[in-house]
Amino acid sequence: MYEIWLMLNIVWELALSIWPWLLALAVLWLVLLAMARGGRGADWRACLPKAVALGALLGVVIFFVTPLWSKSGLGEMKYWVDWANLIGIAVAWAAAGTLFAWPLLTWLRKSRQRPSLV
Repeated sequence: MYEIWLMLNIVWELALSIWPWLLALAVLWLVLLAMARGGRGADWRACLPKAVALGALLGVVIFFVTPLWSKSGLGEMKYWVDWANLIGIAVAWAAAGTLFAWPLLTWLRKSRQRPSLV
């Protein structure tokens, strides 16, 4: 139980150290939502499967790349907390990728379907 508490404290401290970047990402996400929602023709349901697929792909990539970024490897992970951290990091990136891809894909789909004035 101590390892989980330590992990959560580390994540909290890291978030505190980069809070301006997290705030900028939140604002960007809200802008994407506003762009996708504005006007008519936003088909959120049709874009969800593609957004989930992109998020899942990002999660898989992050799962395999994160140990390399820390100059380690999957073979070095011997403790269940290491695996829980790696899986948690990959799932978090997959969720974030999905949350950003969904409004972006919806906006792109809506802008493609907009009839031209010419």
